[in-house]
Amino acid sequence: MGTQQERYYNDLWSRSKVVEPSAWALWDTINTYTMGKSQFLEIGAGNRPRIPVAGSCFLDLSPRAMEALSARDAFCAAGSAEALPFPDECFDLICAFEIVEHVPEDEVVLGEVGRVLKKGERFVFSVPLHMEYWSRYDELAGHVRRYDPAALESLLADYGLPIERYSTTISPRNSWYRNASAFLASRFWTVGVALEGSVARPFYCWLDRRKGISWKQGDFAERTQRANNVIIVCKKQ
Repeated sequence: MGTQQERYYNDLWSRSKVVEPSAWALWDTINTYTMGKSQFLEIGAGNRPRIPVAGSCFLDLSPRAMEALSARDAFCAAGSAEALPFPDECFDLICAFEIVEHVPEDEVVLGEVGRVLKKGERFVFSVPLHMEYWSRYDELAGHVRRYDPAALESLLADYGLPIERYSTTISPRNSWYRNASAFLASRFWTVGVALEGSVARPFYCWLDRRKGISWKQGDFAERTQRANNVIIVCKKQ
């Protein structure tokens, strides 16, 4: 991440509390994958983890985020998703939300995930879709790409991580609102940090739980034609 992004997230993590995983709609799904198991990893969670905190492993570039999770009895390491500091096939679940699109060599990340994930277990992650939605927001966020669904499905299969199910979010094809939010964030990012923790995050959690998650199976490329983002569950072969 660039300097401004590092400052933004370090400031955000130091000013806001750790959000309980159960605050998110995805928790019901995550809970089914963790039941009766103990080895979990989340990459780039910040202070908004989706997996159980105590006893789980977290990898992040932000020391501030790691401090907050460590205080909750998590095992934390500073590092890159391109070189996971863990042995082969040691995790029962790996999560990475809005992370893979930031990494120039995403194939390396998927290779590392496949290496440390146990056979038959899940990799749950989210990414933005369709380069036609590219906007100033993507640049500000530090995205390297938005994914073509068919190419993404093929890439995951190449690394032994076929898509088991997925859930999409839909947005208009025009990106004026994303460009507007990017402009405001780049000009008033310190205000944005304050509003994020006190207003935006609580509202988003409430909305997320109210909406819930609708999972789909099959026809991935066809059924994501208008999707802006997607959450994917892969089951390692």
